[in-house]
Amino acid sequence: MLAHGGLDLLRYFYNGILSFSSADTALWFARDLLAGAVVVLLFSVVRPQNSAKIVLVDRRWAAAYNRPREPIGPLNHSRQVVAPVLFARGDVDTHKASFIRHCSRAPHRDTRGFEERLQREKVRKRRGTMGCSVRLALVLSFLVLAQPLVAQPAPRRPQGIYAVVNIEENIKKEQAANPSITPAELKAYFVNLYQDLLANPAVSGLALWMNWEALNPNPPSAANPYDWTYVDDAFNRASAWNVRNPTKAPKTIQLVPLPGFQTPRWLLDQIPSCDGLFRSPVQTPPKTCGKATFAGFVEGRGVRELPMPWNPLYKSSWRTFLTALAARYESNLAFVSISVAGPTASSEEMILPDNANTPSQDQFGGLLPNAMWLKLLAFHFPGRPAYQRSDQAFIDEWEAAIDMYGEIFSGVTLVATTGAGLPNLAAMGFTVPSDFSSVCPHPNMDCAAETTILSYFEKLAVGGANAKAAQEDGMEASRVSLGRFNLGVDGIKLVSRSTGQFTAPAAQVLGGAQFNSSFTNFTLTEGCTSRFPPKPIDRSAACSIPSTCTIQMCIPVACIPQTCLAPGVTQADLASFNILRNVPKKDLISPEQAEYNVLRVYFEGTAAASFFGGTQGTTPLNYLQIYAADFLYAETHVHEPAQVAETGGASISVSAQDLLNLTRQKLLAISEPATFRRE
Repeated sequence: MLAHGGLDLLRYFYNGILSFSSADTALWFARDLLAGAVVVLLFSVVRPQNSAKIVLVDRRWAAAYNRPREPIGPLNHSRQVVAPVLFARGDVDTHKASFIRHCSRAPHRDTRGFEERLQREKVRKRRGTMGCSVRLALVLSFLVLAQPLVAQPAPRRPQGIYAVVNIEENIKKEQAANPSITPAELKAYFVNLYQDLLANPAVSGLALWMNWEALNPNPPSAANPYDWTYVDDAFNRASAWNVRNPTKAPKTIQLVPLPGFQTPRWLLDQIPSCDGLFRSPVQTPPKTCGKATFAGFVEGRGVRELPMPWNPLYKSSWRTFLTALAARYESNLAFVSISVAGPTASSEEMILPDNANTPSQDQFGGLLPNAMWLKLLAFHFPGRPAYQRSDQAFIDEWEAAIDMYGEIFSGVTLVATTGAGLPNLAAMGFTVPSDFSSVCPHPNMDCAAETTILSYFEKLAVGGANAKAAQEDGMEASRVSLGRFNLGVDGIKLVSRSTGQFTAPAAQVLGGAQFNSSFTNFTLTEGCTSRFPPKPIDRSAACSIPSTCTIQMCIPVACIPQTCLAPGVTQADLASFNILRNVPKKDLISPEQAEYNVLRVYFEGTAAASFFGGTQGTTPLNYLQIYAADFLYAETHVHEPAQVAETGGASISVSAQDLLNLTRQKLLAISEPATFRRE
């Protein structure tokens, strides 16, 4: 028995399921070895007729033995090999009680004389067999050690393509189209939308963007603090699809709850404003002030109040909401990931209002956003030089948010999303972590701060009982870094590639990305390989965009890069159309071409790169988020392929759906961990 158990453990190691390439993998193997020892000892001391029920609870074991993960029933001593196992939680107490009963029965059944019992004991000692008291002590000791080592189910991880559904944006769109739309009609709209998206064979699930203020319209003390209607509908539709398709990979859901500017009104009203700091003369606010007004922030525009990332009431209220969210959905197997947020503005990205994404503030006499942050930091962190002209306060709050999510959620994937948008408050006084120097080719305070946060996120002890993923939301065909700018999808690939060899979910950071916008609705912005509209520094002499032009449709044709035009079309051919609105679609790149161009950026450096005109590499990626409108377009035009120019110059006829199907297939082939790959 001992030989069989030892051989199986050695076979487990030899097969390469684990290797001591890092401290975390050594710990995993030590855990498994101790668990196997518990099994071997237990079977060596319990009577042969007492079979023990065991359960394979680790996916890696299931893969190593090519056995299903469900319980395999009673295992008798007559079996030839003992598989390495861990007891389910309830089984530990069961086996402990069974062994105690076995040992306690012996004195009652032994009715022979003292001399005979003494002789038998001597024989036992000569044979090296332990008495029940010793065996009991050892078994109980091993069981006590094994209990905290009981393997938990592997955290759920996103894989494949997810359809992005921004719930609030869809509500606004429907209300604009039908101002009298009823709640019942809105509910029916979302149910139909979810069903259509989940029915697409390329879709692995839904990525739900949802505003905190909509989900938590009333204080927790109110009778109806939360409104989960549209989120519940998504989980119900996914469940219904999975039930109808039991032989296919189940559809799953990523949750992206958004605080910041989307903070509920009832909470904002309780937080004193810091706006007095920005007035002339200064009107000193209370020390408890915790919000500021910003106008024209790139995501959402308008004039809105933003809670300070460090405000205690804001943080505690966000925690209360997340706890309620976890209580409602954490046990749902369709729930695979939650995006970390809190020290944020309009999205889950590491981005706040600054001089690069927000104009000067007219309501404060033209004060720049960065100057506002300097005043806020001086007010809230007096006498602390490390927090002046520094992003340290934002780093602290991001790390605290990651810790909080690790405490609240369990068994899912935590997602950290870069944004290249933390305030650059000084040109020096920051350090980029050495491991990330390649993704900060132009070092600045923002890149140093975001990579410092990612370095913290990577740590094995961070994130609780969850898996991890890093994501980039702003992927466009023109945003191929190649040393031109910081972070981007290159930063995500660096993280996924550098942690890909680890086996512990807490150490392996998965890679994900999102199209910056719909390739159907914003074809040129998303899919041109040159930036559109061009930045002032990149504009030709003929390109002059009037200050009154605030939307793309009024941009002069002279500002449309050649890479945005269909094959054979030149800028001279567009002269008579004056502005973009008048240019026929046939003269511009198609949505299919835009889709292909962005996919080339995404897959560059992966094993699937050659299928999209890129250079192959070893980078693993797990998921991709594409907007719902693009899936609806693909379904509508499934039988209408377009000519797409490949990187080498050749042209292929392909539909948007064809590209989505290929993306899903290749993505599942390169995702992590390999033992989780489906289809």
